[in-house]
Amino acid sequence: MMLFLRDMAGKVPPPVGKALAWVPPSWRLGAAYTRAKRDLEGFRQLSVVEQKEEATRRVRAILERVARGNAFYRKYYEAKGFDAASVQRFEDLERIPVVTKADLNAVPLRERSMPQRGCIKTNTGGSSGSPLEFYLDRYAFAREWAHMHDIWSRVGYTMRDLKLTFRGKNLGDEPLRYNAVYNEYYVNAYCPPDRQAAAVKAIARPLRIVHGYPSSIYAFVRYCAEHNRGVLDLLRKELKGVLLASEYPAPVYRDLIEGELDTPSVSWYGHSEMAVLAYEVERFVYAPFQSYGFTEAVADDEGRHHLVGTGYYNHVSPFIRYDTEDAITPEFEDGLLARFTIETGRLGEFVEDANGARISLTALIFGRHHKVFGLARFIQVRQTQPGRATLIVTAPQGVEISEEDVRAGFDDTNVAIAFDIEVRREPVRAPSGKVPVLIR
Repeated sequence: MMLFLRDMAGKVPPPVGKALAWVPPSWRLGAAYTRAKRDLEGFRQLSVVEQKEEATRRVRAILERVARGNAFYRKYYEAKGFDAASVQRFEDLERIPVVTKADLNAVPLRERSMPQRGCIKTNTGGSSGSPLEFYLDRYAFAREWAHMHDIWSRVGYTMRDLKLTFRGKNLGDEPLRYNAVYNEYYVNAYCPPDRQAAAVKAIARPLRIVHGYPSSIYAFVRYCAEHNRGVLDLLRKELKGVLLASEYPAPVYRDLIEGELDTPSVSWYGHSEMAVLAYEVERFVYAPFQSYGFTEAVADDEGRHHLVGTGYYNHVSPFIRYDTEDAITPEFEDGLLARFTIETGRLGEFVEDANGARISLTALIFGRHHKVFGLARFIQVRQTQPGRATLIVTAPQGVEISEEDVRAGFDDTNVAIAFDIEVRREPVRAPSGKVPVLIR
């Protein structure tokens, strides 16, 4: 059913798609979805001690399989002097060598994979500047959706709810396009905002959920707040909530979105490798689904904790104690990671000052109260040499922002970086349509 709908997604008219939305997800995604949902709910009922025991059992199962049949891990563990058979208890898991994206990229895909029927070849997309190619097993997305639906239900979402989705789509001359697979209207990221707003206004009343990149939703909502408040008035009448996907939901974006739409939002942590998935338990605080993968906080030599994950089920291209390269502040329950906050985002998203110190862009851009955000739509950074960087400021339509305005409104106190200023009408976008903070 899901494959059929995907093939027909752009051809099914909205009335038919809305009827298809009543088809249960277990029918669309099959038995793997039902098993994952049951497993998720069952894992929640376990005590912390029982969760640790179950996580150990699952990690041992994939570890034993990989040690036998995966050339990369066999050689990697031999070089590290690690014997997979020595892992017997929860406390032994920390002895498994951590693997990084660089370690995996250093060998061909075939050496670190065991292809199976129906597996899916994919990659991390390269937003960090270093893409990684790998396979997912055929049931990966069914398991993913079981957990994602659980997260989205926290703002009342059901599959029958019509969504408005901002995901960087290029739809040519169309401002919106209906997608029957997920009962949603895609917004054309490359369409002028006045046309976006007019198209959304025409279909606003049935919309229940807004979903997408925080930067894209923010840009749309801010435009409407300044130029077409009637769109927001219509949306507010029916909206249940906002699903903030794929990007760090910066407070300056999130506050405006929630305030103007008068509705709650939910964020989550996930990545393409599907080793870690975590849901928001309070604003910017995440709890990992230990039913999805074993999630840890591992301290480096400088005492920073990295988010590290082990996927239980991907035997094709395994991720075992895989360093996500995200720095976190962890909270533990009896040695098990219970909650975390994201400290700096990807460890590679930093600029270097004149003294050689690395400065987190999350902290620099979103951790200070820059008055220029009251004028600008976005602030981005490009750096080509230590101690010097360019602030790329996007001005709204009809607003003139001078270099002096930017300098007066940007707090660079105690930052040993000389900033050049570039003012634009449109932000620099990644191929995905996202608006990255760091321009590479």
